Amino acid sequence: MASAEIPPENTDDFGDVVDNFNDEAELEEYAEPWCRYDIEDNPDVLYPIYLGEILNERYLIEHKLGFGGGSTGWHLTCRRKKDVALKGMALGEWADNEAGIQDEVIKSVQDTSHLVLATDTFLGPRDDQSYHRVLVFPMKGPSIRTFALQKTPMAARISAAKQILETVASLHDAGIMHRDLNARNCMWGIKSTDGLSRTAKYELLGRPLKETIPCVDLWKKGELVSNAEVPDDFRTDEFYLCDFGLAKKVGDLSTQSGYPPAEYCSSERFHRHEPSFACDMWSYMAIFGMLYIAYPPFFKIDGGIISNMVQTLGPLPEKWKDHSNGVVHWMHGMSSLWLRYILVAWRVLWRKLLVFVLMLIPSSGNLRYRS
Repeated sequence: MASAEIPPENTDDFGDVVDNFNDEAELEEYAEPWCRYDIEDNPDVLYPIYLGEILNERYLIEHKLGFGGGSTGWHLTCRRKKDVALKGMALGEWADNEAGIQDEVIKSVQDTSHLVLATDTFLGPRDDQSYHRVLVFPMKGPSIRTFALQKTPMAARISAAKQILETVASLHDAGIMHRDLNARNCMWGIKSTDGLSRTAKYELLGRPLKETIPCVDLWKKGELVSNAEVPDDFRTDEFYLCDFGLAKKVGDLSTQSGYPPAEYCSSERFHRHEPSFACDMWSYMAIFGMLYIAYPPFFKIDGGIISNMVQTLGPLPEKWKDHSNGVVHWMHGMSSLWLRYILVAWRVLWRKLLVFVLMLIPSSGNLRYRS
């Protein structure tokens, strides 16, 4: 059985139901859009879940962690009183691809200590005989974000860059491309919440605000829920890489469709080039730039993300002119700076890049370079 009501003696407190227009508007602004649950308008429909639900007769849903393009994330306690994270996948191929590639990662990658890998998986059936893949993970902290980085010492940021780079390298050494490296998939570690009462967890992470998913006629109960907020002092100095929905083993004939967010997507992908290790390295350098200056190095301006790349690095290579996906032609022209940036992302070995990262040694809170 995939879902059951929690026994009455444990239904005392699962957050607060919205009771005014302002709270409802705020919740719907920051939660996933309710239309993501409507199968009529969305082929990648999400799986409805609610606070207090027991999934797979084992996992008690206690809080919300967030949502992404193909899933929602939840904080829960399993029957062993151990807190874990649950990822309810949308319908579609991403879920099976993630489950399959995780098996490959476990088999092929030498060091998986900084990869967030599933410890359990089960199916959540729908009323139309289809099903949602549900993955269970160890609890990790929030993704790296600008406002948190601004308060994070440079030493911790450079340590994060090193840990993430070594983790990407471990995937590449095993012949696996991540294909979706971005700040949301890079996560802090957090201290354990095992053994804490639900009241203590809500005091730590904030009380969840919730409402029944509106406007959609669902076959089971589901809620929009506000996200947990992890306090700064509850994070650790460990960093992890997650989300393998687009990952691919080199040589596999099939490729899961999809791109990283535009701010982290390598420029050649906008020009119909196949994904490669170089694409991961471009995305990593964008993450590195964010860790270093606390802001994404590329951002959307009038004309889109490519316009900002061109303003920063110069015109795109001329040979890409006839292969652009809607990129205006004035952006294409030979630029030694742009080509040099492309070649760095393409040719540099991760070990050489690691040497560079290790040169950034914090001293007395200021960054200095080792000669």
